[in-house]
Amino acid sequence: MPAGSTLTGRFVRHDLMTTDQAKSLAFYRALFPEWQINSIEMKDAGTYHVISVGGQDAGGIVDLPPNAGLSSHWIPYVAVDDCDATVKSCTELGGTTVIPSLGLPGVGVTAVLRDDQGATFKPFQREQDITLSAGKASGQFTFDELLTVDMSKARSFYQTVFGWSSIEVPMGDTASYVLFRVGDQDVAGAMVMPDEAQASPHWLTCLYAEDIDERSRQVEDLGGITHAKPRDIPGVGRFAVHADPSGASFALFLKPH
Repeated sequence: MPAGSTLTGRFVRHDLMTTDQAKSLAFYRALFPEWQINSIEMKDAGTYHVISVGGQDAGGIVDLPPNAGLSSHWIPYVAVDDCDATVKSCTELGGTTVIPSLGLPGVGVTAVLRDDQGATFKPFQREQDITLSAGKASGQFTFDELLTVDMSKARSFYQTVFGWSSIEVPMGDTASYVLFRVGDQDVAGAMVMPDEAQASPHWLTCLYAEDIDERSRQVEDLGGITHAKPRDIPGVGRFAVHADPSGASFALFLKPH
């Protein structure tokens, strides 16, 4: 990302790493007909299916190697000015470098990192600046939420790695919700996972859906599962949490107009 980019510290892309590319493609094509998916052959790396929403490149779908030992998951990209510096900061804070900085000709530099609790993400230093959609439309990647076990450590880690600030938002009888910010803009959320949650810390990708209840009902018909049915968060919006047929979790979100 060009130094001083207005997107620095923001989520700019999302990839689905899947154990079953065919099932994943069929599922998301049906659930999000707004997506345009084009395939690019990557030689030894297999096929990369580029997701575009409203003509804008938004992410991709990638096959996980059979020997990777990983379950299907969405992974977000965060724009940075210096990928190598972000990798260094992450490891100094107890995080892990899964894949070191890798230059992509004509695109930029990225890496795969895990925070100190195990949530995976990708810093992304693009060669060219990009423009993100200002409005909200169904099928867009709209927000990212960190599910963690130690909020204090998570806040310290990401504030240092990405230069984010953070504020706490009361959530009634439940624990406070944390918003990460760049300037006066909210860029991500974070909450502590309940003790009974059967998952490791991770970033949850949220997709916008004007017809959230209808799409939520479609998920199971298409082979996915429901973790949380649509419900309202007062003053925030309506959301649901699902997993696709390969097991990758994602959320549907609708913000009132």
